[in-house]
Amino acid sequence: MEVMRVIKNCVSCKKDNVKLYQTFGKLKCKKCIEKEKTGKIGNSGMIYKKNVSIQSDMFFSDLSLKLVKKSNYLFVKWYIEHYPKSKGIVGRQLNYLIFYNNLPIGIISGASPPLNYKKFRNFFDIDNDLQILNNNVFRIVKKPNDKNIGTKILKLYRNKIKEDYKNKYSDNLLGLVTFVEPPRTGSIYKADNWNYLGLTKGIEVRRKGDDWFQKKYMKGTKKHIYCYKYK
Repeated sequence: MEVMRVIKNCVSCKKDNVKLYQTFGKLKCKKCIEKEKTGKIGNSGMIYKKNVSIQSDMFFSDLSLKLVKKSNYLFVKWYIEHYPKSKGIVGRQLNYLIFYNNLPIGIISGASPPLNYKKFRNFFDIDNDLQILNNNVFRIVKKPNDKNIGTKILKLYRNKIKEDYKNKYSDNLLGLVTFVEPPRTGSIYKADNWNYLGLTKGIEVRRKGDDWFQKKYMKGTKKHIYCYKYK
């Protein structure tokens, strides 16, 4: 310990006119340092207890989103089993498990949108795709008894992903896009005030290669297009 000049009070007992020592950036007297020792070596004072009671405030309350890696086993299972039969996620992405009353009930994600998609660029008035994300999956596997659960999740998702995107990629998110495959109509997005841009042309683009710029065009299903622009 390095002896400091007597210029301040001890941060613990508030006594003055005593020798102070610096510990983790704080000035304390020797008596308080000895008193606050845990008796354990290492772990910066974290004490392991085998039997710890679980308090209710340790859980997520009501509805929440947990950011997970795309390799999360439950996320992968629910993603692969979803009706579009997507094979994976590439590019920028933020993936979430949906929790309701402490239990996982579904998944939702945002990933890089199709490159140079004219309708998106015109709607957001942009010349690149780094400030929008595609809501590439939204699946409620275990639906709770709440008729408005879909719009509640979307609202929570919109707010959280905007903040998480800024933290992870240092870009401001201007908005979100999504494709809805018929016979689904996208009623959840309508209820959440997303803008409807019509149908796609029914052409799918498969990308491959090290840079993902090799394209293969295929006949696909026409899908409804929705966009959400942050105010």
